[in-house]
Amino acid sequence: MLKQLPLFVTLATLLVSVANAAVTDTITSNGITWKLRAPAESGTFVTGDPWVVGPVEVISITNDKNSPDFTPRRGQNGSMVNPLAGGADRNKQGYDDALGNYDESLNAGLPNGMPVAADNPLLLPVNSTLISMTSWLYNDKNDAEPGTPRFNGGTKAPRPVTRSAGLLTVLPAAPPANAFRPAYAGADKAIQFTLADVNWSALKNLPAPSNTPNVPQLIDSIKRPWVDHAFEYLGAMVHPSEHMPNYGRDMGNLIVDASLAVNTSIPEAQKRELAMYLIQYGIDCTGIADNGGGWRANGGHALGRKWPILFSGIMLDNQHMKNVGQWDRTFGLGVEFQEDQNYFYVSQAEVELTNSSRWAPDHRNVKAGQAAPYTEADIGLPEWGIRHAYKPQSDNKSMGAVYRDINGGVAPGFALAALIMDGRELWNHEAFFDYCDRYFNHPERPTRGTNSLSPYVETMWNEYRADQGPVWTADQMAQHRM
Repeated sequence: MLKQLPLFVTLATLLVSVANAAVTDTITSNGITWKLRAPAESGTFVTGDPWVVGPVEVISITNDKNSPDFTPRRGQNGSMVNPLAGGADRNKQGYDDALGNYDESLNAGLPNGMPVAADNPLLLPVNSTLISMTSWLYNDKNDAEPGTPRFNGGTKAPRPVTRSAGLLTVLPAAPPANAFRPAYAGADKAIQFTLADVNWSALKNLPAPSNTPNVPQLIDSIKRPWVDHAFEYLGAMVHPSEHMPNYGRDMGNLIVDASLAVNTSIPEAQKRELAMYLIQYGIDCTGIADNGGGWRANGGHALGRKWPILFSGIMLDNQHMKNVGQWDRTFGLGVEFQEDQNYFYVSQAEVELTNSSRWAPDHRNVKAGQAAPYTEADIGLPEWGIRHAYKPQSDNKSMGAVYRDINGGVAPGFALAALIMDGRELWNHEAFFDYCDRYFNHPERPTRGTNSLSPYVETMWNEYRADQGPVWTADQMAQHRM
């Protein structure tokens, strides 16, 4: 398979700006500026994120985002170094104290308990990544910076609380000019991948439908780092809003659109640039997973992190990432992916549980008369459960089960992308693919609104799903009454 860029394709053609190394004491990224004690060699990775040859001392962290009409409090505009390294608590973050998962000891912007300054520097050793955030500033929900997101009812703070993120990677030596940035999570900053390692022939060239999303907009939506290491519901509240959506459903929809688009006949330069940013996201997700992070099934928050890892593994021909379907998925111990924890085939165990006193479907479904137990006739049915892997008593056969539509509006796109790129066997969870077939053809799935499949995914599925068999068939659907 092709492993090198064709001769006619250059980095300029990819629309990627890779800065030549320079010696400087001031480094800026995504509106955040780090001032160093002394000049150091610096440059950018192929994705545009900066690196510096260290060790270095940071003597100030500033940004050009915050309004001068508001003053950040001590626990805002925080920073972290190598999140999750050394077994750090994946539930905690050091970026913003408005959230209950804030831990000031993780805020690298407060060395010795005081803000970074010339007389209180932040020492960054080699093999470290500094993530510095810009918070949304406010006095209350009616007195906030222009553009501040709506306040969340639970946290009583903007959703999300962060606005932008700068990532500075400290290396022992300058990387190759075409290097991907090492994952921000953990302490391993070895340069593992460059553009020369990308297997571009893994991408298909299916005719692009007329309703293909605007590709430059897709590129813009994923080119900045997606900071996603904080665990569970509160992790979404520190997704920087100028980089990424806060909610997993909306993140998933962007990744689905990008993953399908790169397998179509969009302009080659756009295809490769879009794929490049997808690869970087997969590298970052891998780093999170390898350092104890994960994405536990919980409504719509954790959607869509397994596929980017597999996509990057296929594109880089990296066995570790390609083996994501074989990783230990033990609840609470292994890597948790929502897509693995949600999908299953109905067995006798589910029939007995949902017909017992232990069955506890969501109270909203009970109130609405949308709670249905499984019967013997359902055995073998590919199914979705909101927390099936660790709380099967919440399973509910009703198509109105809360969050079924939120997941169903995204999952078929991931399934189709994996099928197109020959990733079904590597994914290693057949119930996921069979359920997506079942859901797509179900007459009760929503066809309009936020939780419906996009017209683009509908078109791609109708055009290309049948070519990527096997398909969970209509006969099977009829047998199980959908």
